[in-house]
Amino acid sequence: MSPAQDVSALSPRRNLMKISTYLRVLALVLLQSFSAMPWGNATAAEFPSKPIRLITPYAAGGSTDTLARIVGPKMSEALGVPVVVEAMPGANGAMALSHLAKSAPDGYTMLITTASPIVVNPHTFPNVPYDPLKDFTHISLVARSEAAFLVNPSIPANSLQQLIDLSKTRPIRIGVAGAGGQPELILAKINTDSGAQFDVIPYNGGGPAIIDAVAGHVDGVLNDIAGNVGPMVKAGKLRSVAVLTSNDKSAMLPGAATLANQSLPTQWELRNWLVLLGPANMPPAISEKLRKLVSDVVADTGVIENLKTGSMVPFASESTAEAHEFITNEYMIFRDIQKQTGVKVE
Repeated sequence: MSPAQDVSALSPRRNLMKISTYLRVLALVLLQSFSAMPWGNATAAEFPSKPIRLITPYAAGGSTDTLARIVGPKMSEALGVPVVVEAMPGANGAMALSHLAKSAPDGYTMLITTASPIVVNPHTFPNVPYDPLKDFTHISLVARSEAAFLVNPSIPANSLQQLIDLSKTRPIRIGVAGAGGQPELILAKINTDSGAQFDVIPYNGGGPAIIDAVAGHVDGVLNDIAGNVGPMVKAGKLRSVAVLTSNDKSAMLPGAATLANQSLPTQWELRNWLVLLGPANMPPAISEKLRKLVSDVVADTGVIENLKTGSMVPFASESTAEAHEFITNEYMIFRDIQKQTGVKVE
């Protein structure tokens, strides 16, 4: 082989070495650039330095909006920056959660949601544009509430078992907030487990369903015990046949029978909790600072009273890991219920 031929043969190798060196330098530059971003080296001491967005996935007036407006001012007071509540309704919560998943993980965009968008809808809706276990930082549970099976006083049933038996002899129409959410899934499970024949009537929110139950346009409603539900039950406009909790007593409807009181399956519990989320990969120091803040805020006596007015009680997590474990477990519970009942929104 001539010297010229030898050099020619080595040229591709030299080119590969140059490319390899270039790629290593590029990777180092990109790494340094990422580290310089506000979330790359953020510390709890530096955070926050500008207003925070607190998104809710439903229209104003619901439980997420109520909770955000209870805890938001207290968070703002403690952090020294405005916490701006922003409703972003649409696609059964998917619009807001998809937006959050794409936001910078710097702590300046957070979201409060109920259980359905994060642990129910991924099983009942096609093509949900986020992974609830991978695309978010589960900062902390915040509060929880109860739900009840309520009927119009004209319905001859004083317990859930009596209502189940009645449904086997005549149609019983039950209103629920939205299609494919937790109320419909629980109602379908009751049907599957007991042989009940409740007809699901989806509404665009719990408010209209409650109004129609009072008016007798539907026989009953499966809904949160929120707002004016308690006064309506007390006034005799609605009757509770069961508070869907596994506890012996209801915190929201004192004296009303629960699933446990009636020896009914606790798997019929409607699990109403609200959680604070951030985008995935938030700096641990910031997510922990926010988790601790949530714990402090919901322990405030004024906040507790405001939560009670909104038919909620504090439900803070002791760590972000605990919040993640809780949500993962709830996700699996509703995955199994969906498989059992076959509820799907097409």
